[in-house]
Amino acid sequence: MSARTGLLLLVAVAAVLAGGGGWPPAARAAGIVTVTSTADAAGTCPHPSNCTLRAAIAAVNSGGPSTIRFDPAVFPAAAPAVISVGSSPLPPLTADGATIDGSGSGVILRSASASLSVPHDGLRVTGSGATIRGLAFEGFSGVCLHAEGTNATVGSPAAPNRFHDCGVAIRVAGAAGTVAANDISADPASLPDAIGILVSGSNVTIGGAGAARNTIDGTAVGVRVTGGSVPVAGVTIENNSFRRISSACVDLAAGTSGTTVRGNAFEDCGTGIVVAPSVEPAPVDRNSFAANTFSALRGLAIDLGADGLRNPPGQPPPGPNGWVAYPAITRATPSGIEGTTCPGCRVEIYLASHTPGGQTDYGTVPLGPPVTADASGRFSAAAMVSPGQWLVALATDAQGNTSEFSRPARVGSGAVVCGNVQLLPGWNHVAYFGSAPLILGDAFPSAESPAVTAIYQAVDGTSQYRRWLAATSAGRTLAALEPGQEYWFLATAPVTLPGGFSVSFPVPVTLQPGWNDLVYIGGSADPRDALASLEGKLLEVAKWDAGTQRWRRFGDGTAPAWTAGFDLVEACATYQVRVSETVTLQPLQP
Repeated sequence: MSARTGLLLLVAVAAVLAGGGGWPPAARAAGIVTVTSTADAAGTCPHPSNCTLRAAIAAVNSGGPSTIRFDPAVFPAAAPAVISVGSSPLPPLTADGATIDGSGSGVILRSASASLSVPHDGLRVTGSGATIRGLAFEGFSGVCLHAEGTNATVGSPAAPNRFHDCGVAIRVAGAAGTVAANDISADPASLPDAIGILVSGSNVTIGGAGAARNTIDGTAVGVRVTGGSVPVAGVTIENNSFRRISSACVDLAAGTSGTTVRGNAFEDCGTGIVVAPSVEPAPVDRNSFAANTFSALRGLAIDLGADGLRNPPGQPPPGPNGWVAYPAITRATPSGIEGTTCPGCRVEIYLASHTPGGQTDYGTVPLGPPVTADASGRFSAAAMVSPGQWLVALATDAQGNTSEFSRPARVGSGAVVCGNVQLLPGWNHVAYFGSAPLILGDAFPSAESPAVTAIYQAVDGTSQYRRWLAATSAGRTLAALEPGQEYWFLATAPVTLPGGFSVSFPVPVTLQPGWNDLVYIGGSADPRDALASLEGKLLEVAKWDAGTQRWRRFGDGTAPAWTAGFDLVEACATYQVRVSETVTLQPLQP
């Protein structure tokens, strides 16, 4: 045997011994190293039973294979095996283009140091173009998975990752990363401050179409995008599912610009989307929101400025999303929706989750594609809506800044029709809807003269009345009935007042301090909605029940039970309203 031949044989034997007993070199040449041990120790790779994850990462980092797989016999998919990561972190995956692939196997990386006071991390990936898929991470009090290199891919529809009880499930610090099809959950009792996904790199995509959606459940924050002194731009958060999030489902922090949030489902969030106040020189602007759905929120759906309150429109920039003003829906009927916003802005109209008073209303589902306002800021849209539903809208300006949700608007029927009024025996508090003033003579009306014995009209804000008495002309101070005005009629038998009219607009009424009689000509609604324009100046509202000859009151719950309150202000009906100062009631659009 020649010296050359002997040297080659020695090298070959040394390679086999270093490999741990006989794996053919072809396994490494194929670019795959297979983990064959659940131990968290140095190990040897390749090896049929002692190739640990630590050793496999070291092999990839040293320029060996580019992909780490897991032996299904050791890590069966039906009964996942656990790698308990101790107090020493796993080595970072530094190789470019490397992949850790747990698909077809059952692999759980679990922290064995949950009791440590220092946050304990799981896996760190610093190489460019790395892919991590098909793994489960549990119990790391720090970050379960750091994706620090550019173009990282975390999860895929074919091989999703699962994260449970992580301080931060996924942190994406590198640019152009993709986070797709991951299942993230946390127990709020044990991790009250958990974050699902933390993004500090530009042009990152979270989610995507179809099965690329991520699900995030039980964390304090769903997705947080933060730039700080290094601005982050171009992040896309699309088609993800958020549920049971105690704070913000999406939190856009300082230095975040150009984020797109679209097609996500927000359920049971403290707040849907928060846009933090701008802090120079890192503005928080050009963040666009579209086609998202919201349900069971405990706060606002969109909160510009993180102040928890609706911002007045048109505050001067700089500010979160440029303080773009929310639109105003001026009219909504089954035949169409109209409103005003910034010139050329894109408007998206949503069916609203409405509570009486409308202070925290938000959009649940968009009613159709956005519409664009004209040069004067007017917009119109067709939508399949029904009378009594409530709508809100979002505006997005030319720079991509999206507003908070607008004030709610009720869908009306398109017209208020006030027909003939039926008087019952006794006192009746009703309006006259004749087409012209009715002059009062000695009988009212002449064909029904015995039936009405007295008519009174209150002088608003006083205890004075104008009156007409059938039995005598002495003391008459009421000479005619005016259309649309309210009166008290004393009848001895059923009487039908003549007349009736229809209007397509609400009729405002100016109220004086004290008690006022009014006829409500607008869309019927809960008193808190119908009288919302009284802006806290409303003290009490009452409705006369001609059938029982008693008042029914709506108020703060102090009214006695026998008053049998009411929960609807009806079009064409008459009420007594007490206010603290002069104010104009603006009824809802019919």
